[in-house]
Amino acid sequence: MSEGIIALREGADDARAEIAQMRAASDRRLEELEARVSAFPAYVAHVRASADRAARRGTLRRQALRIVFLAHNKDAWDSIGEVVEIMRASEDFDPVVVSVPHHYGGEAPPRGEGRMHRFLTERGIPHLRLRKDEHMWAEELLRALDPDVVFRQSQWDADVNPAFSADSLGWTRLALIPYETVNPTRNVPWDDPPVDSALDQHWHRAAWLVFCANDDVLEIARHRTLTGGRQFRAVGHPKADALRRAAPFWPFADDAAGPTKVVWSAHHSILDGWNDFGMFPRVKDDMLRWAAEEPDTQFVFTHHPYLRGTIRRPESGLSATDFRDWLDAWNALPNTAYWRGAYAPVLASTDVVITDGPSMITEAQVLGKPTVFLERAEHIEFNDVGERLVRGVHRVADVAGARSAASEIFVDGDRLAVIQRENADHLFGAPGAAQRIVDTILAEARAEVARG
Repeated sequence: MSEGIIALREGADDARAEIAQMRAASDRRLEELEARVSAFPAYVAHVRASADRAARRGTLRRQALRIVFLAHNKDAWDSIGEVVEIMRASEDFDPVVVSVPHHYGGEAPPRGEGRMHRFLTERGIPHLRLRKDEHMWAEELLRALDPDVVFRQSQWDADVNPAFSADSLGWTRLALIPYETVNPTRNVPWDDPPVDSALDQHWHRAAWLVFCANDDVLEIARHRTLTGGRQFRAVGHPKADALRRAAPFWPFADDAAGPTKVVWSAHHSILDGWNDFGMFPRVKDDMLRWAAEEPDTQFVFTHHPYLRGTIRRPESGLSATDFRDWLDAWNALPNTAYWRGAYAPVLASTDVVITDGPSMITEAQVLGKPTVFLERAEHIEFNDVGERLVRGVHRVADVAGARSAASEIFVDGDRLAVIQRENADHLFGAPGAAQRIVDTILAEARAEVARG
């Protein structure tokens, strides 16, 4: 082999080695650039969080605290309504109610703002509107209002516009009065890693204050939340007070003292894999038969607002037509009614409540109503609060058991009445929860300003 060829090969080897070194250096620079690009969103989030904290430190110094209430669910108004009214009458507060559309479960398009607006208008409650076709201006509206504190009706970020999520509202103080009076279950885990969705959602964690009904819930929060329940305050619940004030109403024209009155309330959780309380598909025909066989008893059927939507899902085993046909048969009886208005007045008027709902077994006891609990065997476990509550209700597995329990109550009265009174007193205390919430907000704000 000639010396020229050897030199060429050596030169080629040197060139390949140099190219390899250049490629390795290039790869390292690309990796460094990719790392910087990947870290940029986290850096932006860190800067934003720092700016948000600085922004919050400059608030709470107005003569009147501006409190914004984002209202999307008319059925949950009793949880915040009295608080709004007390603030409207106080020189220390400037409450602003905004009716907003909802996205239950993240569904699109936005809807429901019109119903919320009409509900507030009928009650003479001043409010601003964020109509469904204006939802893109959600963030700008809140920035313009410049609130000291924002209340949202739900802990679920997916229920409302992304601009109203816990992350998006980090620049102001968040607060929550739960829409339910008290959560009686070991709530289904949510997110990854799992959290207690009743007490430890993103909104709870970001909140300045979370109000709960009693020390039992506060104790659960201390042991089952990331923050150790530091932002929770036990004050009772405005919805329980609203129930206590409910004026009885019975939706029969010939309402009289004679007929025995039954309210049947059905929960929406008829599918598998959530909290699994709903019994409607299993009991609807037996309840229809019971009403037909006892014409001297008046039955009012009501249900959770989400039940009809759940029935429309393919996995429900029912269809909208099935429900409509069943409802036609129910309404055809002379002693039955279907009630979709406010349920508290009919609850206050009834003699017995039949229900599969975890919230209804609570609220019926607040009103001291004998309660028969249609209990689905596979529902999620009760927590300590729930275990207390079910001692005040008659637990049955089917409609036959419900009829037997109701007959005993009609004849002998409710043997669980004393336990119910003890439950209501223990879980909600004396009336006045809304005033205690308002007083707590004012005291916490003044204390924070004093700390600088």
